[in-house]
Amino acid sequence: MPLLDIRDLTIHYATRRGVMQAVDGVSFTLEAGQHLGLIGESGCGKTTTGRALLRVLPRNGRIAGGEIRFKDRDLVRMREAEVRRLRWREISMVPQSSMDALDPVYRVGDQLTEVLTARGGMARRAARERAAELFALVGLSKDRLDNYPHEFSGGMRQRAVIAMALALDPDLVVADEPVTALDVIVQNQVLRTFRELQERLHLSVIMITHDISVVAETCDQVAVMYAGQIVERASVERFFREPYHPYTLGLQNAYPNLANPNQELISIEGYPPDLVEPPTGCRFSSRCPFAMECCFHEAPPLVEVAPGHQAACHRWQEVDLLRSLAKEAKTWQTQA
Repeated sequence: MPLLDIRDLTIHYATRRGVMQAVDGVSFTLEAGQHLGLIGESGCGKTTTGRALLRVLPRNGRIAGGEIRFKDRDLVRMREAEVRRLRWREISMVPQSSMDALDPVYRVGDQLTEVLTARGGMARRAARERAAELFALVGLSKDRLDNYPHEFSGGMRQRAVIAMALALDPDLVVADEPVTALDVIVQNQVLRTFRELQERLHLSVIMITHDISVVAETCDQVAVMYAGQIVERASVERFFREPYHPYTLGLQNAYPNLANPNQELISIEGYPPDLVEPPTGCRFSSRCPFAMECCFHEAPPLVEVAPGHQAACHRWQEVDLLRSLAKEAKTWQTQA
């Protein structure tokens, strides 16, 4: 039985223009100890999916359908009191902005201690000792427990937030763009810390990011989201070695390759579709240089293209040709 089994998850946002289908029929599983990268452009639904696991959607958001089965319990149908007990203890989250996650008028150590006492039921002295242990775990000195968030660097704040997420030994950590606001040197330090913690604590992790290099460093599985849907799922090795979906080909073209530093970076022209009025066919069709007539009218199913590898593309059987053409900048420049 997988640790997490998401089945046909659908999430809507109420907007002035109508109902936005932010997540539409998303399904995936996560085994205990597995590290899944959930990637895609901003607005594709990955953060919404992550927040749904903790039932912390904005007021205008609601889970419109599907199941989120965590340890064989459906979180969608749980009462709020049950979900509240589950947060931090079994599922925790590392948010995008560490400065927003930390209260600027409270010492960082006090905020960590509060998690341990209020949620973990620990006595205050024991919680303080545990807070010092957690700081050491993420590479922070216990002497910094009495500092305020503004006295920490960006990387230190992010480490403190990771320590909070690990405070009650959760089974699953959802990390939402944990290094986006950091410079590349600090990014590397935080990711190295995160990777070491994954191995040492045998964490199950969902890493939400738009940066495929982060996935390469920290994950063993990947799910690619586009316009509220998953368009490709594979092991990280297969994702980089044998991508199938045209959107995945475009993502890889847009990132530098250290093995080929002279490679030209190619952007994907155009914009994602309006999810208040999503297209009836493939949602990537208006930006896809390989789209056929059927792509605009028939949504391709997510099919197994190789063992443990799924993709949603009408032309997946022509992937060798598509990969070859996708390497040429002119292929993508026609999609304005």
